[in-house]
Amino acid sequence: MASISLMPIETLERSLKERFPDAQVVLDRPRKASGAWFLDIALNQHPVIVQWQQGKEFGVSSSPEKVFGEGADEVYKDEEAAYGRIVSLLLSRTFTSPPPAVSLKELRKENGLSQAEIAEILERQQGEISKIERRKDVLVSTLADYVRAVDGELQIIVRLRDGRIRRVQLEDAVESNPRPAALAR
Repeated sequence: MASISLMPIETLERSLKERFPDAQVVLDRPRKASGAWFLDIALNQHPVIVQWQQGKEFGVSSSPEKVFGEGADEVYKDEEAAYGRIVSLLLSRTFTSPPPAVSLKELRKENGLSQAEIAEILERQQGEISKIERRKDVLVSTLADYVRAVDGELQIIVRLRDGRIRRVQLEDAVESNPRPAALAR
């Protein structure tokens, strides 16, 4: 009989069920093979959420509020590291913290790019990139282009007073602003 190999997140699920038999552990599989898997763990009403995709790292979040669509607070390279952090969060009943906000300049530098390289990708002058990085008010389309140039995806998250968190989709801005050829990867 051939053995079925498990995805790393499925192995993580099994390990957590063994370590915490009283925990609620629910694995949500993606509809598509390339989609994201979610593992929800709750021990004594203390939640931990894990996100994983084939070929990517493990995202871990734990918050006293139910938060959807914000992405992981912490990222771990492998199943073993994620397991250790999840166990620590459950036993200590502590929470993760979202990553700190960064400026566009910091984001660019974290990704090892110069203003000249961003300018080339966006088919603009280096001076324009410098101005964008210093502005306090930037068009959403300009910001989206800049984020794509550093190989990211811009998401706009809204926190409402009643505690709901929503991700905003600005379709008109995306459709009406043609992209430089370098961004059409």
